[in-house]
Amino acid sequence: MSSKVVASLIAALAIAVSGIAGPVAALAAEEGANTAVTEPADPLTGSGGALPDEIKASGYYAALAAVSLLKQAGIFLGDPVIAAAAVDVKKAADTAASLSGLPIQAGASAEDDESLWYCPDIPMKKEHQKLLWECCRERGLDYIDMLALIALESNFQEKCSNGKYKGYFQISSDHGPKLSKQLNTKNDPLDGAVNIIWGTAFYSWILDDERVKGLEGKEKRDVALSIYQRGPGGYDKYGKNKKYLEKYYQKRDMIVELFENR
Repeated sequence: MSSKVVASLIAALAIAVSGIAGPVAALAAEEGANTAVTEPADPLTGSGGALPDEIKASGYYAALAAVSLLKQAGIFLGDPVIAAAAVDVKKAADTAASLSGLPIQAGASAEDDESLWYCPDIPMKKEHQKLLWECCRERGLDYIDMLALIALESNFQEKCSNGKYKGYFQISSDHGPKLSKQLNTKNDPLDGAVNIIWGTAFYSWILDDERVKGLEGKEKRDVALSIYQRGPGGYDKYGKNKKYLEKYYQKRDMIVELFENR
């Protein structure tokens, strides 16, 4: 089952069990609540089937707890789709609560919530961690995967230079002129922000490669990483780079542990 499906099921469950304002409010939250909705009368009492405020509040806080769990799942699984689902659940819960007259609990947006992307034990500038997170969200990449790739390629050294391979993602300077023009950046692979934009774009293009499309989970990651390291021609000739992947997963396990132990 894909992470998108898992996130959707969790989100639906969180709203369904919250009971914040009954089924009508949940429906309104789902559809944006752009128009007024009248709850059908209770056939026994003739009045609307509104829930007591205590139950509404309890449901709302249950939904917020689900948001917190989604955020943690997004971090531990390294999946920006799940992290983004937490934001969607919060928005839906807030809408339903507003319809019920409950006070809305302030919360940071996905962009501002540092718990989703910042780890002080990772030796990478905070602004660069945030930029990497934003690029991963924009391009549908796994944030933990990208941190692990940077850890392996450059050990988080922004100015890392090995011959023509430069920066966080160790991108060949041969690609600089084309990447800078295509992505509207300066041609400076040793600029951390530029390198992050280049690296995440480069990896996202690999995920669109015919060799990778249709694959799932670890198999998809292994093939994509091997193409990243060997190039398409090298992958076609030699297949997966098992030694590279072994080192990569050691780095990935380290990154996950750092986030879990913050």
